[in-house]
Amino acid sequence: MNIVVDKPSVNPAAASLAKAPAMPAPASAMTTQARKAASAQGMLTPPRTPVEVPSPRPTLPTDAQKMVQEYQQVVDQLNRQMQADDRNLRFGVDRKINTFVITVTDKLSGEVVRQIPPESVIRVAHSIENLKGVLYSADA
Repeated sequence: MNIVVDKPSVNPAAASLAKAPAMPAPASAMTTQARKAASAQGMLTPPRTPVEVPSPRPTLPTDAQKMVQEYQQVVDQLNRQMQADDRNLRFGVDRKINTFVITVTDKLSGEVVRQIPPESVIRVAHSIENLKGVLYSADA
């Protein structure tokens, strides 16, 4: 079996790429005369200026002390608002477990009617917090 090849086979896509004009050189590599000619023909685009895009999220404080101060400001504002509205709600922050605590008191006796989270949950959270040093060892 003899195979005779008259013409080499050419991929049509590759052939069309070979006929395509070459990409122009960047403006920085062009001579002054070539840059003027390209600019006159509208072939050069103006350089892009960077645009600052605002962050979609508000920036969060990174300093722990600053966060504690902001928490305390919010709690104070809520307590002032509840007092102005003659409500028996009191807001606080438990610093050991870093959570908000809300207490509802009886107007006449001042007794705590309800607390969110309940006192039992806070005690368990404090116990867990105390065990963290026992359960976690930096040597391990």
